Amino acid sequence: MTRWEDREPDLSGVSEEIGRLLSRARRTLAATLGITLLIAGAFTARELRKQRFYSSTIVLTATEGEHAEDAVAHTAARFEDHVYHAVFTDSVLTELMKKYDFRPDLQEKNPRFALELFRDLIDVDVYKNEFTAPRYPESPPRSARIAVNVRYTDPDQALALVRDLGELVIKRDADIRKERFTAKLQVATDVVNTTKAELDRLSNEAEFARAAEETIPERRGEFKVQADGAERGLVAAIARLKEAEAERNKLDFSKSADKESLELRYDKADWGVPERRENRTLLLIRTALFSFFGLLPIVALTVGAFNPRVYDERDVSRLGLKSLGRVRSSRQA
Repeated sequence: MTRWEDREPDLSGVSEEIGRLLSRARRTLAATLGITLLIAGAFTARELRKQRFYSSTIVLTATEGEHAEDAVAHTAARFEDHVYHAVFTDSVLTELMKKYDFRPDLQEKNPRFALELFRDLIDVDVYKNEFTAPRYPESPPRSARIAVNVRYTDPDQALALVRDLGELVIKRDADIRKERFTAKLQVATDVVNTTKAELDRLSNEAEFARAAEETIPERRGEFKVQADGAERGLVAAIARLKEAEAERNKLDFSKSADKESLELRYDKADWGVPERRENRTLLLIRTALFSFFGLLPIVALTVGAFNPRVYDERDVSRLGLKSLGRVRSSRQA
């Protein structure tokens, strides 16, 4: 009994069938070339209408301060959220959209949708993140790399835009450090002033209690306890005042917030280069040629398979009929 697999053509049979279909396509060469040109033209037109985006990337380093809390951990997601949402706020991106003239028509009709499209052109990626591991005493500060990528329709504008975004991250970081430095200095100053006020109060209280101890003998014991307590408080307050003044003086002598390593500092690592501008004419020619020669054999096989005409004995055999011979046409007679 013959299995159905044995009735299927082998590799040579497949090659013969492909040859037969290509031979049939050559009989209708004009139709084959016309269909191929039409499809290749459609691919080329699609490439012509497609908007080209150029990519530019910069890299920033985030380094923790010398006195940052050892237990603080910064995951990649935390870094990305800080840059993508806390720095690249809607108001900041809206200004950049106007600066780079991004879809002005859409900004007028639907500014929110235009903003979301603009935000989709920006990508933030964190790598070499050392903050996932704990920091031990005497170990160097941990750091992470933050890559900011922008896709835009012009390579020079893409580079300028991503650099503007990098400057925003650095500026925002400097502003945060300055705010924290100012707040820390204000707290130290408030502690000094509060401690001085407490010293004055305790000094007056001790002086009054010692004087009352001599002038009111019947309450001498009570005033003695009060005076002793005030004097003990004076000793503790003087120690706190020295500590607070030392902290304030250290901040006063700092020339800038940069000397106070509070948490993180962002710096430039790689400021990027513009992507090479693509030759549109060369791209269209390449697309047309690849489309035409890539589609030609496929179209030829399709035309050969669906052409209803019979040209030779192989076509007759393919129909399951037996060829009895060939009748010459009037032009061959």
